[in-house]
Amino acid sequence: MVVAARRRPGRPRAGEVSVDRLELLASAERLIRREGPRVSLEAIAAEAGVTKPIVYHHIGGKDAVVQGLARRLNDRQGEVSRRAVAGVEDPAEAIRAFVDGYLEQLETDRNLYLYVTGASPGSGDVLALADRSATGLARLLVEIRGHDGNAPASAIAWAYGIIGMLHFVSLWWLRDADRTHAELAEQLTELLWTGLRGEGGDRT
Repeated sequence: MVVAARRRPGRPRAGEVSVDRLELLASAERLIRREGPRVSLEAIAAEAGVTKPIVYHHIGGKDAVVQGLARRLNDRQGEVSRRAVAGVEDPAEAIRAFVDGYLEQLETDRNLYLYVTGASPGSGDVLALADRSATGLARLLVEIRGHDGNAPASAIAWAYGIIGMLHFVSLWWLRDADRTHAELAEQLTELLWTGLRGEGGDRT
């Protein structure tokens, strides 16, 4: 919805300015794409040609901006994924197409993805935690893969994939708490072991 807003007293007189929430988010996205994920709310306001209080009024603080941009990114990713799997009949190929489409869109939206996930280069907190966990897990995966005569090249990608899965599953579980940790562990183990050993693999 377009509304009228005035700049703060003391700012250069600009009369009435027309502000649209979607346009503000589009301006934020444009700036992040150009400048990277570490932009400030002040810079976003300047990109949109408004003041910071106007951004606060029509969107909210940084958390609200992040949520608004995350929805835009999720909508695009969902559409790309739907197009990727449309008409694909083989299940394995559908999964590959889904993952490839998802990653391709993230490559296009790299800076925006880093912004909405808080994984800005230089902060390193989120990825540093994953680095420490994935290193040891990758060694275990190399051992498991090697035991079955499989190439170890997938180990590091799988390690980060498993850590990422556990992170989001844990956030969901802590929020909803609809099953015990033992039940959740059993369900995730079934998913992982099927991937590691193949359908019906011996869990010993």
